[in-house]
Amino acid sequence: MAEAEPPSSLSRCLDGESWETKDVLREEISRCELFQRSSYELSLDQIRDLTAERLHFVLKLPLMQRHLGDQVIGRKKGFINKSMGITELICSADMATGVKMGVVCGLYGGAVINLGSPEQVERLYVPVTELAFTGMFALTERGHGSNARGILTKAHYEPSTQEFIIHTPCEDAQKMYIGNAMKGNYAAVFAQLIINGESQGPHCFVVPVRDQYGVMWPGVTATDMKHKEGLHGVDNGILIFDNVRIPRENLLDKFGSVSADGRYSSPIRRKGDRFNAMLAALTPTRLALTVQAMAAMKLGLIIAVRYSHSRRQFGPKDQDEVKIIEHQTQYLRLMPHLAATLALTFTTRYTAGLMDDALCQGEDLQSNRPLQALVAGLKAYSTWANVACLQECRECTGGMGFMMENRIPSLKCDSDVFVTFEGDNMVMLQVVVRELMMQYTRQFEDSMVAGLIRNWTSSVSDSLRTSFLGFSVDKIGDLNFLLKALSYRERVLQRSLAARLHAKINKSKEEFFSAWNSCLHHVTSLALAHIHKVTLKLFALAVQECQVNDDRDLLTKSQQYVTKVPLSKTPNPSCSPGAADRAARRSRQVFSLPPSVYVVFHC
Repeated sequence: MAEAEPPSSLSRCLDGESWETKDVLREEISRCELFQRSSYELSLDQIRDLTAERLHFVLKLPLMQRHLGDQVIGRKKGFINKSMGITELICSADMATGVKMGVVCGLYGGAVINLGSPEQVERLYVPVTELAFTGMFALTERGHGSNARGILTKAHYEPSTQEFIIHTPCEDAQKMYIGNAMKGNYAAVFAQLIINGESQGPHCFVVPVRDQYGVMWPGVTATDMKHKEGLHGVDNGILIFDNVRIPRENLLDKFGSVSADGRYSSPIRRKGDRFNAMLAALTPTRLALTVQAMAAMKLGLIIAVRYSHSRRQFGPKDQDEVKIIEHQTQYLRLMPHLAATLALTFTTRYTAGLMDDALCQGEDLQSNRPLQALVAGLKAYSTWANVACLQECRECTGGMGFMMENRIPSLKCDSDVFVTFEGDNMVMLQVVVRELMMQYTRQFEDSMVAGLIRNWTSSVSDSLRTSFLGFSVDKIGDLNFLLKALSYRERVLQRSLAARLHAKINKSKEEFFSAWNSCLHHVTSLALAHIHKVTLKLFALAVQECQVNDDRDLLTKSQQYVTKVPLSKTPNPSCSPGAADRAARRSRQVFSLPPSVYVVFHC
């Protein structure tokens, strides 16, 4: 067997600082027989067993054992970025294995580490890293998904026994879509903490579900949800608790604790702020979803582009048929998705770096609202981009893209849940805009007059730039022009939304919820405008830092397509001949990109 060619400098650039870790994992997975078996011909139970075996193989690798040890220790420089690299690689090999690893180590492990004490980490998570038992994460309920603050599961404290009693009071309180529910041993369960008849808001408790022999814990019922659209290797289920007793020490007590005699204390006074702090501590798991979606996009593009270079259809008269990648529409359908994937690669790495810096400096993520908003926006943008990308890859590969053996159908089915998993995308966009509006109002805090003047000046300046008096040396399609255009769009949407909300709340005296709800279409437009601008800006910064000239030139050519919708999707019957000629010239520039740019992901 011929030796594989060494990775290119562009591949190293895209893998980032974790390239060595990725190379080791690629080698280990390529040699593992478990990952060579296809799963689409297996029964549901067989697929789940295979996924569990794959996860066990991955977690026992020396590299992963060291990484999990770093997770337990905490504040390890580069840990988040390395985690994202590992997540991407595992999801590229098998999405269900990557998601199951995220449930056990990211969600359950993240809850114990970020919400618990060192003693609780040692007792409740270290055994997971040693493969003694597995965990799950139980927040979502039948009646509450995105509005997690309204969950109905109860946790009453009983001072006489020093125990919490976890109870599911109604059908809407059943914990649903719980990954690892049919095999896991412990669950990080969010429930309303009730002390002396008063709720202190949602808190997280570690609840035994079954022992090491698979015997269910008294009072716990797990119902198999069986077949889903995808991720068949993840055993999702419904958890119901019938007055399940757990020791007082199983309340993860970083943000709230209960003394033996039943007195509640917390470093955060307001219930809402307290719960926000708990969710903020789990921000890295939301960023992991961006990486998982990105992994699916990369693999789908590799398959579609390689196929497009081998498949031939049509051609000049009396000549050989040409590769379908040489058909303009095929190229223009795939190129924007490739550009978006490259942009997300660098933007996600930058975001993970911010998170690493914050955690290494001991900063609590709940105080970093801009970072939370960035992660929320990336989650929405990347998961929607993934859905669009894989559909295009499916169509661009014809009937072959419909075959399960070619992986695109399974990628589509496995990653479709990401648009609602860990927060509905529409809710994520609202997180972004709430932060943007807070930033907007800060200009009026010191001086209302100065703030109004700054706002008026910015508005007039934008109006002049877009009037017949405006003048610019930037060419349409150049990076500077695109960045200015995206920034302009964001500013205009931000000012107009602020004006609408002000009129509704201050003048029409509408309730905030009603005013906000009536502007949600405006909110989503602003959020997407912001995240598009940020993504292109961070992509541009990363390209500037690329040390290899040829690689930098390739990446530079792809930048302008991050913001472009494929021409075939936006026909313009009024397009002038001159504009059509310019579009044709731009498409010829796209054809100048060599095939090597498509095969650097090394999945």
